[in-house]
Amino acid sequence: MLVPMAKVRIIGPQRELESTLEELHRMELVQLADVRSDEEFEVEPLAGDEKHGRRADELRVLIAELEALLGLMGNGHEDRTDRVPGWVDTDEIRKQLEEISPRVEKLTRRLDDLRNEQVILPRYLRPLEHLLPLMPELARLEDRNPDLLRLDTVALVLNTEDEGVVEALRRELDARLDGRFELAHETIEEGAIGCVLVFHHDDAAAVRELLGEEQIRPTRLPEEYEHLSLHGTVLAMRKRLDEIPGEISATREELRALLRPYKREWSVLLSELRAELEQLEAVERAGGTRRAFVIAGWVPAHRLGSLRSTLEENVGPEVVVEELPADPRDEKTPVLMRNPAVARPFESLVRLLDLPRPGTLDPTGLMALFLPFMFGVIVGDVVYGLVLLGIALWMKRRFTEPGTLRDLASVLIVGSVWSIIFGFIYGEALGNLARRLLGYDWSLWTYRPEALTPVLIFGIAVGVTHVVLGLLLGIWQSWQERHRGELLERAGTLVVIAGLLALAGLAAGLVPDGAITPAVAVVIVGLVIVMVSQGKLGLMTGPLELIGAVGNVLSYLRLAAVGFASAYLAIVANEFAFVAPLWIGVVVAAFFHALNLALAAFSPMVQSLRLHYVEFFTKFYAGGGRPFTPFGARLAGSPESVRSTSEGKE
Repeated sequence: MLVPMAKVRIIGPQRELESTLEELHRMELVQLADVRSDEEFEVEPLAGDEKHGRRADELRVLIAELEALLGLMGNGHEDRTDRVPGWVDTDEIRKQLEEISPRVEKLTRRLDDLRNEQVILPRYLRPLEHLLPLMPELARLEDRNPDLLRLDTVALVLNTEDEGVVEALRRELDARLDGRFELAHETIEEGAIGCVLVFHHDDAAAVRELLGEEQIRPTRLPEEYEHLSLHGTVLAMRKRLDEIPGEISATREELRALLRPYKREWSVLLSELRAELEQLEAVERAGGTRRAFVIAGWVPAHRLGSLRSTLEENVGPEVVVEELPADPRDEKTPVLMRNPAVARPFESLVRLLDLPRPGTLDPTGLMALFLPFMFGVIVGDVVYGLVLLGIALWMKRRFTEPGTLRDLASVLIVGSVWSIIFGFIYGEALGNLARRLLGYDWSLWTYRPEALTPVLIFGIAVGVTHVVLGLLLGIWQSWQERHRGELLERAGTLVVIAGLLALAGLAAGLVPDGAITPAVAVVIVGLVIVMVSQGKLGLMTGPLELIGAVGNVLSYLRLAAVGFASAYLAIVANEFAFVAPLWIGVVVAAFFHALNLALAAFSPMVQSLRLHYVEFFTKFYAGGGRPFTPFGARLAGSPESVRSTSEGKE
């Protein structure tokens, strides 16, 4: 359900503004409005305070620096604090940062250099490794031999695939060096030819002149490799690449060791700085005069009394909380969801679609009722349900922090229980394995693979129940919001579905033959209501809407269809176990059961969510709500934060 929100205005003397904001920040109870942009509060913004502005800018810089430093060592949990604005000694923080920053910068530069070297060296090494086989004689020479022989080596990469360019270069070299050179080439990658040029040291100037005229740039190696031979360069680069990861790890650990003693202190300071900055920024959203301030916002209605008593006790009776008239369906009103503990994990699934609009229905409870039931209808196997239950319980223990994964684990627990229940209803445990071993049908209702029609009818029955409930909720909501067109459309669709059910009953022999005329009349009346609700285009769109409604109901056949697919796959796995040689059959059966179990963990959940989002929610659900983000909340807008606000804190 959605928590009713009260629109409030907090008024007090100007001297109590900071104390009031401090208390509101500590309470985490009020979402502040910006009186500068919200004309409904009819309040003039406070005059800008240059001192506050400078302080806020200073805090932003310090927060950014501390976040960067804590990020270098992986900042986890931040210690919570509540301090009076201005309490943090920023001079002391700056003194600390000035002392440690040079050492941090030196280590971070070292890390950057190592990472850059790790990226850049392969760009040199790969072409050289391609070029090395072109001159096998060079590979056999030691690094000092080329110097003794007065030989120079140049590596070239030509951005072309035309070997005619290489031949032209060879002719020019031959003309200028009288054959005193060796040139080998090979295509090293698409669109590039690598060359190795060896020549006498006395001809270096002529070679440089020629390459300059032809606008050919030799591959320039890092300075520390220039004195090495081609073979020596390749070996040195390979060795260096092997050394770099260890140096990166050592430097990173040295950096962590330098920062580790400050981690807890800086985490507390960061929280204090953020708290102070948030309160300084809140001043800019307040209004009033030179003598009085006005703070506006929203608070959960059931906590309004607590807000008044706390401010009166901790700030003073001069600070007054005034409740303003408000439309509960106003789109500006923030939304806070509060559901029983068993339904709370399903809030995350509702938020995946959107937050409910203020003053509308929260479908969390209905999703908690129907979604696990549908999941169980599809899986319907005792053993699969037990395995999924074990996985869900492991996830619950593994993910201890509140979040989507923990919520999904809770949803899977309930769905697994329903899977076990329907496993007994269908008489399935690893498909037909238990049935074959026991030698009789132990189902409480019917064995699914042999009961196509009953299971399909059951899926349709679930669909009719779900869709009709959605239409009834939509009718109620349209009545509350006085949307006549939507009310008529949903009512007409409901009437048509009732008429079609009567006709289906006639076809099945469950309704007397004399009821055919009233049933057809009901369908026609419903169709007319739908067409009238849509105005002039109703003659065209009305029948399409009704076809869509019927399609919504038929979509629930997927509950049976996906379940049948799972059951038959389990049967196929078992047949392999019985027909094939023992060890092969067991291995193949285990593989198919594992595959089926993986599908059972995902497909039923996806199908159940689709039926809720597409077939059910579209009948009544109105999204577009803004989350309630209380001032001072540690994780603004997070489910856990606002939940503690709505339920009250000790």
